[in-house]
Amino acid sequence: MTAFLANVGVNAAHSARSPLFADGSFALLPIPERVAWREPMLRGRDLPQMQAHAPRSWSDLAVHLDPDLTPKHATYGDNCRRAGRAFSLRRARPGDLIVFLARLHSTGPGFHLVGCLEIEDLIEDVTVDPGPGWWDANAHVRRARATGTWNSFWVFRGSRRSRLLDRAAPFARPELESLFGAGLRWPSHRTELQTIGSYTRAVRRIEGHGEEWLRSICLT
Repeated sequence: MTAFLANVGVNAAHSARSPLFADGSFALLPIPERVAWREPMLRGRDLPQMQAHAPRSWSDLAVHLDPDLTPKHATYGDNCRRAGRAFSLRRARPGDLIVFLARLHSTGPGFHLVGCLEIEDLIEDVTVDPGPGWWDANAHVRRARATGTWNSFWVFRGSRRSRLLDRAAPFARPELESLFGAGLRWPSHRTELQTIGSYTRAVRRIEGHGEEWLRSICLT
């Protein structure tokens, strides 16, 4: 089996920040959609974490809640056929693990592992409405039903072990090198945070010791 590392949630380009609290708990804020809100898309006002931690101007914006790790319908979607950052997920199969990395803020920004989805099922290259099913609440399906654009996205269904972590797990230089090797380049003109962001912008496939380490954090 394999693990994949996916960077999710708001980032430095957004006016909202996902907060990290003193006890290690956090609120993961989804990114705004690029299209105007229409049913059945979600708005900022529909999500408690957005009301508490995002600007008021986001209340009426459509937001892209992905991953959605609610216990009854854990899903994650991506444009694995069209978006280069997600190409590696085309190799994902049931039993594999998608681990989610996010930029969180306490006294300053930092990357943390925040949750995981253990793949139980998937639909590939969705170009027409698949009808009702476990995928109904996924952000890609919501957006496609609102706009009529079915652009070959994939949706992954999570097992009951899929979840947000109770406490965020720090992901800094030691953790990155543990997964990708000690030969990474750390340019002097870039901060550690910027370098980690550049290495994790695309979804990365992780095997061997790194996969075991990710599973130990997320599934135990």
